[in-house]
Amino acid sequence: MRLTTRARLRKCFFWATLLSACAIVVFPVYWMVLASLQTTEEVFAFPPRFISSLRLDNYLAVLRETDLLLWLRNTLFVAVVSTVLALVIGTPAAFALSRFRYRGRTFFSLAVLTTQMIPPLVLIIPLFQIFIYFGITDSLVGLIVGNFTFALPVVVWMLKAMFDGVPQEIEQAARIDGASWFQIMVQVTGPLVLPGIAATTVYAFLDAWDEYMLARTVISSPENWVGSIGIASFVGQYLTPLNLVMAASVLFSLPPILLFLLIQKQFVAGLSAGAVKG
Repeated sequence: MRLTTRARLRKCFFWATLLSACAIVVFPVYWMVLASLQTTEEVFAFPPRFISSLRLDNYLAVLRETDLLLWLRNTLFVAVVSTVLALVIGTPAAFALSRFRYRGRTFFSLAVLTTQMIPPLVLIIPLFQIFIYFGITDSLVGLIVGNFTFALPVVVWMLKAMFDGVPQEIEQAARIDGASWFQIMVQVTGPLVLPGIAATTVYAFLDAWDEYMLARTVISSPENWVGSIGIASFVGQYLTPLNLVMAASVLFSLPPILLFLLIQKQFVAGLSAGAVKG
């Protein structure tokens, strides 16, 4: 009887902890959506109102009175191109680190890993000076290069872990059949690590989508603003329209959410794929 009572208490404690954690995670998102549907007076009302009527005035105002669609287009362009470049260059590099044995391999691996020990904020000024030299400041090209630079080392290490988990006997059989290493990477090993590639894609895309400091440093023309800069521009010296900020934030959050929903199964599988070898 005591064991049954203890088991029930542990089960109740588990579910209470789980529900509390979910509430902590979900509440900021709920509050953002709620504030995006309220007027300024309702946002600052006390006690706060946790239920609101469905009004889309803030969304219409953001779409009509700001360049949010332009910011979203610029952000999407930068995030997609930088992610594709990181995957195209990072995948062969990860495959080479995982499969080939050559002089300097350990040093190169440590060099790639060391770049992740440097805070990105420290690299912004050197990158900006390089962009000035090549004339790509105040352009989306500069943002693409910067985000690609930040994402590439992580892409290499994540995909290397995925490749390490694939048995090499499969590749050796393909080599006996006359396949080249490029064909093995694309046609044999690549399909086996698709979940890992999906997880890496989501990481690189979100890293570029949410980036702010580099964009704030490099971009000055409003027509080249990305979403993070555009939303930050709502902040005024004396007044910040929080309801409009929340409406813009909801719209800005939709593309990453849709991307995650599309590949969530591969993403979850990819997070654990590199943890088991062989």
